[in-house]
Amino acid sequence: MNLLTKLARNSLWLFMARVGAQVSMVIVTYLLARRLGTAGFGEYAFIATVIVVGNTLTTFGSDMYLIREIAAKADFSELPSVLVLQLILSCLFIAFIFLLAPYLPNQTVDSVLALKVYSIALIPLAFFTVFTSALRGTQRMRAYAWLSFAIPVLQVVAILIFIQRGAGIVSLAYLLLGVQTAGTILAGILCSSNLKELNISFDKLTSLFVACLPIALIAVVGIVYQKLSLAALSFLGTASMVGLFSAAARVVETARMGHVAVLTALYPAMANVNQAKLSGTFRVSWLLLLLLSVAGSALIYLLAKPIVDSFFGAEYELSIPVLKILAFTLIPYTINSFLSLLFLAWKREQSVLRILMISLLILFGLNLWLIPRAGQLGASWAVLVAEIAQALLFLLAWLNSPLRQMDAVSSKGVSYELSDLS
Repeated sequence: MNLLTKLARNSLWLFMARVGAQVSMVIVTYLLARRLGTAGFGEYAFIATVIVVGNTLTTFGSDMYLIREIAAKADFSELPSVLVLQLILSCLFIAFIFLLAPYLPNQTVDSVLALKVYSIALIPLAFFTVFTSALRGTQRMRAYAWLSFAIPVLQVVAILIFIQRGAGIVSLAYLLLGVQTAGTILAGILCSSNLKELNISFDKLTSLFVACLPIALIAVVGIVYQKLSLAALSFLGTASMVGLFSAAARVVETARMGHVAVLTALYPAMANVNQAKLSGTFRVSWLLLLLLSVAGSALIYLLAKPIVDSFFGAEYELSIPVLKILAFTLIPYTINSFLSLLFLAWKREQSVLRILMISLLILFGLNLWLIPRAGQLGASWAVLVAEIAQALLFLLAWLNSPLRQMDAVSSKGVSYELSDLS
């Protein structure tokens, strides 16, 4: 089986799982949006954002490090050390949440308690990250795809059974913590064959920390960039604004399924072949993703009103113009995510970090300027302008580098992955 065929097969498995997972998440969003209301849904969106950022910080790039080592060398010896590192960082982040959550502005007593409860999910998430890294590193994409599908389905079932209309955000936090714990147990069962006769070595933690640091910095800046507008709305606006923006953003995230599937499948294959063999695969993948982005942007723009009306209800009517603006972020997002992966494959972490930092500053400034004036609509314009600016920076860097000469690439190992950081 050649590389392109294997990549296509793995991408198909992941895409099918993503479709199922996104359908499940659409149902979750529909249920929560209607049962919690705009303010409650805004609180949920803020809490979920904090946990996503926390998971990125505590993972510390170790998942990508593990996948590279396993794919290139079939070396599972780092699994225990990575787990210990993530658990230490997770406990520190949880302590940080418990200390500072009461002082967060524009948050209710219930939302603060819910944030504390859900932050505990970082502990099972540490195990989950290690387990799924083992699956991806060994290219067991079918098992990984089923796992990616099973957890959102479990969320749907749990919310349908336990969350009634008018239920509080605290009950939801306990429920989501239970779902994540169940998903982690399932992940451990799937990769149990890779966990035999492994010994924890605290001596490796320092070297592991140093090895993961470059990609961790990129991951942290990337996730802050992704979630900055939601956080800015929480501080500069209201919970309802967060809910309206979050509803539109979730639709756009759903449209990125193809991108995530292809990039997730591409990295493990890249880790054990040279880039000369991958040049054609790169071009085919990029062209396909660009075509999907253009089509997706047009469809979302044209169908924004029926999408919002159908899935969120009349209460979310103000999300329609937000969705129309965010729809066009798909095109620069494709450029950003693809070129980020390509730059990291060439070990040009500094270039990626520099571009992400500039983009983050642009987005931060635009949010400060636009949110007080236009609320959630201002936040959507800030995201679109920042994404376009980031795409231009990546294209400029690419045009002035050897990366554009993809057919003349010399054999070279791939170090890192970028998973949806733009």
